[in-house]
Amino acid sequence: MKSGRILITGAGGFVGRALALGFAERGWEVYALDRSFDGPPGHPRVRHVLADLLDGVWSDLPQVDVVVHGAWLTTDPRTLGLTDAEYERTNLAPLTTVLSYATHRPPQSLVFVSSSGVFAPDDAEDGLTDAHAPTGSSPYAASKRRGEMLTSTWGSEGLSRTHVIRLGYLFGPDEVVRPSRDGVSLVARWMDAARNGQPVEVRDDDPARDWTYTPDLASALERLVAEPPARRPIHFGSPHVAHDRELAARIIDEIGSGELVTVPAGTRVKPPMVPSDIPALRDVAWTTPGDGVQALVEAEAAA
Repeated sequence: MKSGRILITGAGGFVGRALALGFAERGWEVYALDRSFDGPPGHPRVRHVLADLLDGVWSDLPQVDVVVHGAWLTTDPRTLGLTDAEYERTNLAPLTTVLSYATHRPPQSLVFVSSSGVFAPDDAEDGLTDAHAPTGSSPYAASKRRGEMLTSTWGSEGLSRTHVIRLGYLFGPDEVVRPSRDGVSLVARWMDAARNGQPVEVRDDDPARDWTYTPDLASALERLVAEPPARRPIHFGSPHVAHDRELAARIIDEIGSGELVTVPAGTRVKPPMVPSDIPALRDVAWTTPGDGVQALVEAEAAA
Protein backbone atom coordinates (compact mmCIF):
# COMPACT_ATOMS: atom_id res chain seq x y z
CA MET A 1 0.00 0.00 0.00
CA LYS A 2 1.28 3.49 -0.86
CA SER A 3 1.53 5.97 1.98
CA GLY A 4 -1.73 7.60 2.97
CA ARG A 5 -3.60 8.45 6.16
CA ILE A 6 -3.49 6.24 9.22
CA LEU A 7 -5.30 6.45 12.56
CA ILE A 8 -3.49 4.84 15.50
CA THR A 9 -5.26 4.53 18.84
CA GLY A 10 -3.22 4.27 22.02
CA ALA A 11 -0.58 6.34 20.24
CA GLY A 12 0.61 7.93 23.46
CA GLY A 13 1.93 4.59 24.65
CA PHE A 14 5.08 2.63 23.90
CA VAL A 15 3.97 0.62 20.86
CA GLY A 16 1.57 3.26 19.55
CA ARG A 17 4.22 5.97 19.57
CA ALA A 18 6.69 3.68 17.77
CA LEU A 19 4.09 2.97 15.08
CA ALA A 20 3.15 6.63 14.74
CA LEU A 21 6.76 7.75 14.27
CA GLY A 22 7.55 4.82 12.00
CA PHE A 23 4.63 5.44 9.65
CA ALA A 24 5.35 9.18 9.60
CA GLU A 25 8.95 8.51 8.61
CA ARG A 26 7.61 6.38 5.75
CA GLY A 27 5.55 9.26 4.39
CA TRP A 28 2.18 8.61 6.03
CA GLU A 29 -0.07 11.30 7.49
CA VAL A 30 -0.57 10.00 11.03
CA TYR A 31 -3.50 10.72 13.35
CA ALA A 32 -2.23 9.64 16.76
CA LEU A 33 -5.16 9.29 19.17
CA ASP A 34 -4.93 8.93 22.93
CA ARG A 35 -6.31 10.42 26.16
CA SER A 36 -2.89 11.90 26.96
CA PHE A 37 0.60 12.22 25.54
CA ASP A 38 3.93 12.39 27.35
CA GLY A 39 5.53 14.78 24.88
CA PRO A 40 5.26 16.49 21.49
CA PRO A 41 4.38 14.53 18.33
CA GLY A 42 8.04 14.02 17.41
CA HIS A 43 7.46 14.31 13.66
CA PRO A 44 5.77 16.94 11.45
CA ARG A 45 3.49 14.32 9.87
CA VAL A 46 2.14 13.17 13.27
CA ARG A 47 -0.96 14.95 14.53
CA HIS A 48 -1.98 14.35 18.14
CA VAL A 49 -5.69 13.77 18.66
CA LEU A 50 -6.69 14.11 22.31
CA ALA A 51 -9.80 12.00 22.73
CA ASP A 52 -11.35 9.33 24.90
CA LEU A 53 -12.38 6.26 22.93
CA LEU A 54 -15.46 5.98 25.12
CA ASP A 55 -16.76 9.32 23.83
CA GLY A 56 -17.85 7.88 20.50
CA VAL A 57 -17.03 8.66 16.88
CA TRP A 58 -14.71 11.60 16.17
CA SER A 59 -16.39 13.73 13.51
CA ASP A 60 -13.38 16.00 12.98
CA LEU A 61 -11.17 13.18 11.67
CA PRO A 62 -10.83 12.82 7.89
CA GLN A 63 -11.29 9.55 6.07
CA VAL A 64 -8.25 7.34 6.72
CA ASP A 65 -6.79 4.43 4.78
CA VAL A 66 -5.74 2.34 7.79
CA VAL A 67 -6.97 2.09 11.38
CA VAL A 68 -4.68 0.47 13.97
CA HIS A 69 -6.30 -0.16 17.34
CA GLY A 70 -3.54 -0.39 19.91
CA ALA A 71 -5.21 1.21 22.94
CA TRP A 72 -5.30 -1.26 25.84
CA LEU A 73 -4.90 -1.44 29.60
CA THR A 74 -2.04 -3.80 30.40
CA THR A 75 -1.82 -2.88 34.08
CA ASP A 76 -3.23 -5.61 36.33
CA PRO A 77 -6.89 -4.95 37.25
CA ARG A 78 -6.17 -5.28 40.98
CA THR A 79 -3.65 -2.44 40.73
CA LEU A 80 -6.29 -0.35 38.98
CA GLY A 81 -8.93 -1.22 41.56
CA LEU A 82 -11.05 -3.04 38.98
CA THR A 83 -12.79 -6.40 39.02
CA ASP A 84 -11.98 -8.78 36.18
CA ALA A 85 -15.34 -7.99 34.57
CA GLU A 86 -14.74 -4.23 34.83
CA TYR A 87 -11.27 -4.65 33.37
CA GLU A 88 -12.65 -6.54 30.38
CA ARG A 89 -15.38 -3.97 29.78
CA THR A 90 -12.86 -1.14 30.07
CA ASN A 91 -10.74 -2.72 27.34
CA LEU A 92 -13.48 -3.93 25.02
CA ALA A 93 -15.66 -0.80 25.05
CA PRO A 94 -13.03 1.29 23.18
CA LEU A 95 -12.61 -1.53 20.65
CA THR A 96 -16.37 -1.52 20.08
CA THR A 97 -16.20 2.25 19.49
CA VAL A 98 -13.40 1.83 16.95
CA LEU A 99 -15.29 -0.91 15.11
CA SER A 100 -18.38 1.33 15.02
CA TYR A 101 -16.27 4.17 13.61
CA ALA A 102 -14.81 1.82 10.99
CA THR A 103 -18.30 0.59 10.07
CA HIS A 104 -19.45 4.13 9.29
CA ARG A 105 -16.19 5.20 7.65
CA PRO A 106 -14.55 1.97 6.43
CA PRO A 107 -10.77 2.18 5.97
CA GLN A 108 -9.00 0.01 3.44
CA SER A 109 -7.44 -1.96 6.32
CA LEU A 110 -8.10 -2.34 10.05
CA VAL A 111 -5.60 -3.84 12.50
CA PHE A 112 -6.25 -5.07 16.03
CA VAL A 113 -3.08 -5.27 18.10
CA SER A 114 -3.13 -8.37 20.28
CA SER A 115 -0.34 -10.16 22.11
CA SER A 116 1.41 -13.44 22.77
CA GLY A 117 0.05 -12.83 26.27
CA VAL A 118 -3.07 -14.71 25.16
CA PHE A 119 -1.03 -17.90 25.61
CA ALA A 120 -0.35 -19.89 28.75
CA PRO A 121 3.18 -21.22 29.43
CA ASP A 122 2.11 -24.82 28.73
CA ASP A 123 0.36 -24.09 25.41
CA ALA A 124 3.47 -25.36 23.60
CA GLU A 125 6.67 -27.19 24.49
CA ASP A 126 8.87 -25.26 22.09
CA GLY A 127 7.80 -22.35 19.88
CA LEU A 128 4.27 -20.93 19.94
CA THR A 129 2.98 -21.05 16.38
CA ASP A 130 -0.29 -19.69 15.02
CA ALA A 131 -1.55 -23.28 14.99
CA HIS A 132 -1.50 -23.40 18.80
CA ALA A 133 -4.74 -22.53 20.58
CA PRO A 134 -4.21 -19.92 23.32
CA THR A 135 -5.48 -20.80 26.79
CA GLY A 136 -4.11 -17.97 28.94
CA SER A 137 -6.44 -17.41 31.90
CA SER A 138 -5.32 -14.00 33.20
CA PRO A 139 -7.75 -11.08 32.81
CA TYR A 140 -5.37 -9.62 30.21
CA ALA A 141 -5.29 -12.86 28.19
CA ALA A 142 -9.04 -13.35 28.38
CA SER A 143 -9.86 -9.80 27.28
CA LYS A 144 -7.32 -9.89 24.42
CA ARG A 145 -8.86 -13.13 23.14
CA ARG A 146 -12.30 -11.53 23.26
CA GLY A 147 -10.88 -8.60 21.33
CA GLU A 148 -9.45 -10.94 18.70
CA MET A 149 -12.83 -12.62 18.29
CA LEU A 150 -14.77 -9.35 18.11
CA THR A 151 -12.41 -7.98 15.47
CA SER A 152 -12.48 -11.18 13.41
CA THR A 153 -16.28 -11.22 13.51
CA TRP A 154 -16.39 -7.61 12.36
CA GLY A 155 -13.90 -8.41 9.62
CA SER A 156 -16.13 -11.18 8.27
CA GLU A 157 -18.53 -8.46 7.09
CA GLY A 158 -15.95 -7.55 4.44
CA LEU A 159 -15.94 -3.78 5.00
CA SER A 160 -12.15 -3.63 5.34
CA ARG A 161 -9.15 -5.90 5.13
CA THR A 162 -8.99 -6.91 8.77
CA HIS A 163 -5.82 -8.12 10.47
CA VAL A 164 -5.37 -9.42 14.01
CA ILE A 165 -1.71 -9.32 14.98
CA ARG A 166 -0.03 -10.77 18.07
CA LEU A 167 3.09 -9.03 19.32
CA GLY A 168 5.66 -10.77 21.51
CA TYR A 169 8.41 -9.31 23.69
CA LEU A 170 9.17 -5.71 22.69
CA PHE A 171 11.92 -3.21 23.45
CA GLY A 172 13.00 0.09 21.99
CA PRO A 173 13.20 3.85 22.50
CA ASP A 174 10.85 5.88 24.69
CA GLU A 175 9.84 3.20 27.20
CA VAL A 176 8.11 4.86 30.12
CA VAL A 177 5.64 3.79 32.77
CA ARG A 178 2.08 5.04 32.23
CA PRO A 179 -1.15 4.36 34.17
CA SER A 180 -2.16 1.94 31.40
CA ARG A 181 1.28 0.22 31.40
CA ASP A 182 2.83 0.02 34.85
CA GLY A 183 6.10 -1.60 33.81
CA VAL A 184 8.77 -1.58 31.13
CA SER A 185 10.47 -4.41 29.27
CA LEU A 186 13.16 -6.61 30.77
CA VAL A 187 15.62 -5.00 28.36
CA ALA A 188 14.79 -1.54 29.71
CA ARG A 189 15.09 -2.76 33.31
CA TRP A 190 18.42 -4.48 32.61
CA MET A 191 19.76 -1.36 30.90
CA ASP A 192 18.68 0.85 33.79
CA ALA A 193 20.34 -1.48 36.30
CA ALA A 194 23.59 -1.59 34.29
CA ARG A 195 23.67 2.20 33.91
CA ASN A 196 23.31 2.59 37.66
CA GLY A 197 25.89 -0.08 38.51
CA GLN A 198 23.23 -2.30 40.07
CA PRO A 199 22.90 -6.09 39.75
CA VAL A 200 21.51 -7.19 36.38
CA GLU A 201 19.28 -10.06 37.46
CA VAL A 202 18.58 -13.09 35.26
CA ARG A 203 16.57 -16.18 36.13
CA ASP A 204 18.42 -19.39 36.87
CA ASP A 205 16.38 -21.28 34.25
CA ASP A 206 17.62 -18.79 31.59
CA PRO A 207 14.49 -18.74 29.37
CA ALA A 208 14.56 -17.96 25.66
CA ARG A 209 12.36 -15.09 24.47
CA ASP A 210 11.42 -13.64 21.10
CA TRP A 211 12.48 -9.97 20.96
CA THR A 212 11.21 -7.33 18.52
CA TYR A 213 12.78 -3.88 18.27
CA THR A 214 9.85 -1.44 18.07
CA PRO A 215 11.28 0.82 15.31
CA ASP A 216 10.91 -2.20 12.98
CA LEU A 217 7.14 -2.50 13.49
CA ALA A 218 5.87 0.18 11.11
CA SER A 219 7.71 -1.03 8.01
CA ALA A 220 6.52 -4.59 8.60
CA LEU A 221 2.93 -3.49 9.28
CA GLU A 222 2.94 -1.33 6.15
CA ARG A 223 3.63 -4.50 4.17
CA LEU A 224 0.95 -6.47 5.99
CA VAL A 225 -1.93 -4.03 5.48
CA ALA A 226 -1.31 -4.00 1.75
CA GLU A 227 -2.04 -7.73 1.52
CA PRO A 228 -5.25 -9.78 1.83
CA PRO A 229 -5.86 -10.73 5.46
CA ALA A 230 -5.30 -14.18 6.89
CA ARG A 231 -8.19 -16.05 8.48
CA ARG A 232 -6.38 -16.29 11.79
CA PRO A 233 -4.36 -14.07 14.13
CA ILE A 234 -0.91 -13.34 12.74
CA HIS A 235 2.18 -13.85 14.89
CA PHE A 236 3.82 -10.55 14.06
CA GLY A 237 7.39 -9.79 14.99
CA SER A 238 11.01 -10.72 14.82
CA PRO A 239 12.20 -14.31 14.39
CA HIS A 240 15.20 -13.50 16.62
CA VAL A 241 15.30 -15.34 19.95
CA ALA A 242 17.73 -14.69 22.79
CA HIS A 243 18.25 -16.30 26.17
CA ASP A 244 18.06 -13.89 29.11
CA ARG A 245 21.68 -14.41 30.16
CA GLU A 246 23.01 -13.80 26.65
CA LEU A 247 21.08 -10.56 26.17
CA ALA A 248 21.75 -9.23 29.67
CA ALA A 249 25.48 -9.87 29.18
CA ARG A 250 25.36 -7.95 25.87
CA ILE A 251 23.75 -5.02 27.68
CA ILE A 252 26.46 -5.01 30.35
CA ASP A 253 29.11 -5.12 27.62
CA GLU A 254 27.55 -2.27 25.62
CA ILE A 255 27.02 -0.02 28.64
CA GLY A 256 30.33 -0.93 30.26
CA SER A 257 29.03 -1.43 33.79
CA GLY A 258 26.81 -3.74 35.80
CA GLU A 259 27.15 -7.26 37.11
CA LEU A 260 25.19 -10.34 36.07
CA VAL A 261 23.41 -11.95 39.02
CA THR A 262 21.34 -15.15 38.98
CA VAL A 263 18.02 -15.23 40.85
CA PRO A 264 15.42 -18.01 41.35
CA ALA A 265 13.22 -18.65 38.34
CA GLY A 266 9.73 -18.20 39.73
CA THR A 267 6.75 -18.59 37.38
CA ARG A 268 7.42 -20.47 34.15
CA VAL A 269 7.95 -18.34 31.03
CA LYS A 270 5.97 -19.21 27.90
CA PRO A 271 8.01 -20.44 24.90
CA PRO A 272 9.05 -17.92 22.23
CA MET A 273 6.42 -16.95 19.68
CA VAL A 274 7.17 -18.10 16.12
CA PRO A 275 6.31 -15.50 13.45
CA SER A 276 3.65 -16.52 10.94
CA ASP A 277 5.01 -17.67 7.60
CA ILE A 278 3.18 -15.33 5.24
CA PRO A 279 4.49 -13.61 2.08
CA ALA A 280 4.16 -10.07 3.45
CA LEU A 281 6.61 -10.76 6.28
CA ARG A 282 9.18 -13.02 4.64
CA ASP A 283 11.64 -10.30 3.59
CA VAL A 284 11.39 -8.00 6.60
CA ALA A 285 14.84 -7.04 7.92
CA TRP A 286 14.22 -7.45 11.65
CA THR A 287 16.86 -6.00 13.97
CA THR A 288 18.60 -8.56 16.19
CA PRO A 289 18.25 -8.02 19.96
CA GLY A 290 21.97 -7.28 20.29
CA ASP A 291 21.94 -4.73 17.48
CA GLY A 292 18.85 -3.11 19.00
CA VAL A 293 20.58 -2.76 22.35
CA GLN A 294 23.62 -1.26 20.63
CA ALA A 295 21.38 1.26 18.83
CA LEU A 296 19.74 2.29 22.09
CA VAL A 297 23.09 2.77 23.85
CA GLU A 298 24.48 4.78 20.93
CA ALA A 299 21.36 6.98 20.78
CA GLU A 300 21.61 7.62 24.51
CA ALA A 301 25.26 8.58 24.21
CA ALA A 302 24.50 10.96 21.36
CA ALA A 303 21.63 12.69 23.17
